[in-house]
Amino acid sequence: MALALRWCVRVELFLPVVILAMLFVLGPLLAMRPSPRQAQLARLRASATANGLRVRIDAVGSRTGYADYVLPWRLDDDGAQRAPGLAFEREVGGMWRPASGGGASALVVGRLPQDLPAGVVTLRASAEGLVARWNEKGREADVERIAMALRALGSTLAERR
Repeated sequence: MALALRWCVRVELFLPVVILAMLFVLGPLLAMRPSPRQAQLARLRASATANGLRVRIDAVGSRTGYADYVLPWRLDDDGAQRAPGLAFEREVGGMWRPASGGGASALVVGRLPQDLPAGVVTLRASAEGLVARWNEKGREADVERIAMALRALGSTLAERR
């Protein structure tokens, strides 16, 4: 009986120590797991890479929650097609208008896709490529729509020259 009592006391002391040790080991491992939002962003950015886009987050974008999805220029694109001053902003109704100071023509504005995800707020041409600024609130299908829209904009610019 005394032996059984001593064994119970040891188990009562040992079990909390084991549980505490497990918490010290598992706690940091669970904390390193990405949140659902981080996992979603990883899926979106992987889809962008699969569609030939680059994702760039600048200082302004990181504060405001936007990322630039860039379709890089091809080597055979000429300087006229690259149109570095070209920029469009999305109005509240979903229609596109030239950004202030942007040299956009009515032809280009009329051919911009209207079915882009609602979180896309600007389309522009930069030295790096065609850029869509997006809040990344959507699905992988939205990334595909952005890629198609940027390719269509590139085709429109190629026709314009």
